[in-house]
Amino acid sequence: MKPSPFRHFVQLACLLLALPAFAGAPVLPPEVAASAELVQGERDGYWEKTLVVHFPEVRRALSTSDGMVNARAAINHAAHPLLWRQLGADAKPYTERQRLAAAARLGVADAAVAHMATAADMDNLAVVTRRHGPLTVTVLATAGARSNAIRTGVDSGSHIEGLDKDGKPTGTINILVLSNIELSDAALARALITVTEGKTAALEDLKVASTYTPTVQATGTGTDSIIVVSGSAAPRATYTGGHSRIGELIGKASYAAVVEALGKQNGYFLPGTKRFPDAAGGPAKADGDLRIALLHLDPVPGDIAGNRARIEAAIGEAARHGADWVVTPELAETGYNFVKRIGTDWIHPFPDAWVHTLAAIARDNGIALFVGLAEREPGSGKLYNSVAAIDRAGSILGTWRKQRPVGRAEAWSLAGGASRPLTVDGIAVGSLVCADAWRPDTAAQLAGQGAQILLSPANWPPVDGMGPGDVWEKRTAETGLPMLIVNRGGKEPELDFSTGESAVSMNGERLFSFTAPTGGIFYVDWDRGQRFRQVRP
Repeated sequence: MKPSPFRHFVQLACLLLALPAFAGAPVLPPEVAASAELVQGERDGYWEKTLVVHFPEVRRALSTSDGMVNARAAINHAAHPLLWRQLGADAKPYTERQRLAAAARLGVADAAVAHMATAADMDNLAVVTRRHGPLTVTVLATAGARSNAIRTGVDSGSHIEGLDKDGKPTGTINILVLSNIELSDAALARALITVTEGKTAALEDLKVASTYTPTVQATGTGTDSIIVVSGSAAPRATYTGGHSRIGELIGKASYAAVVEALGKQNGYFLPGTKRFPDAAGGPAKADGDLRIALLHLDPVPGDIAGNRARIEAAIGEAARHGADWVVTPELAETGYNFVKRIGTDWIHPFPDAWVHTLAAIARDNGIALFVGLAEREPGSGKLYNSVAAIDRAGSILGTWRKQRPVGRAEAWSLAGGASRPLTVDGIAVGSLVCADAWRPDTAAQLAGQGAQILLSPANWPPVDGMGPGDVWEKRTAETGLPMLIVNRGGKEPELDFSTGESAVSMNGERLFSFTAPTGGIFYVDWDRGQRFRQVRP
């Protein structure tokens, strides 16, 4: 017998009632007289996270999902993007069940809960408060705009309600506005325009392009939602346009919240905000030289957030020493033996929000980045041990995928296809990811396609019988190309990298070698031809 929808609802309500709020639940200013919590759940192995904002008494609210509501609560329900895809035509009933479950949890009437839903992660929630005199506005926003950004008036619609079964696209900007003062119904309605203007201004300043017509500026996504909630304090407002102080606060808070949420979720940042404050400096360079920083780091296996922070800090240090290019070791984001610790489900399709964050860093500091990471191919979901290339303008050029994954530690990774050079600063750059340097074919392939320099991010501890020996020198002798090897330091429980060498090789010779037992940064200046000079900051 097929389970009844009511039974499913009861189970869901009980689950929500039993779950604790997240430790990171947002704290709202006392003026808005509301409290918030984040509740988590799981369905079919995918996460669910619900922001619940509840009020001590009935509040007048206007919701783009529910219309006018006498509200005791407002929710923004987030679920994993793959869960939304799995739900398909059941997505709308699913969101309704979430609203009913929230009402049951709070012990209020179903109709007293305004709701919206998103695939953006609630961990990326932005909370912004603006004040002026007796007025306070708080905006809570989640935002995703990489998959569904549109320009109204240009892009075509595809959905006709009731006439198709296709779920709406993912990628949503959800905005919840709380006011401390009472807003008339007309003021609630006008606030929708003010919020939309703030959101669109944020998209414009972030230079978010339409997903469907990439040559034009986006004005929103196709699934945006807004809830505006009246307060109860005086003075009462009947107008919330930009000429009013309350409208000014709504617009500014909405703008700032959307900017923050899109930075967290998608890696969109306002120009200049990712510039390191005291870059660039360091010893003088000869005219035309490129200063290349070799980030001989010590990644911690499975510590994604920590490794990302360490990489960004090292890029900042390199920028302050005048680096033009920055190269990390292989799998600098993850550490080498990461899969046994955290698996691979966390790997998002390339380029993910962090790669876009790196692109903003590259853009704002005029520095090219070559970063070792785990790559998930969009669409197929295939995984690769890769090096991402980002030029000085912040353009994500693509990746080089390791062609020779090694042993059980890299069993998660498929072998990459034929490699090709990518052009950075007018130079054709090729990459040999660690063991790709072991045999001559990949280097020869890149040289045959016009590469002018080879980069080799590595996790290569010196182990008897396993190299690296003189393989880097052999590749440079065979191809006539200079090679920069960026290895790593430190130890993992399974391997000791503390004596691993980074190096510069050319014409069959080792020009420089660098070691750092717990990690370090090394610099060389390159004349774009046959001369390298070690730099000691």
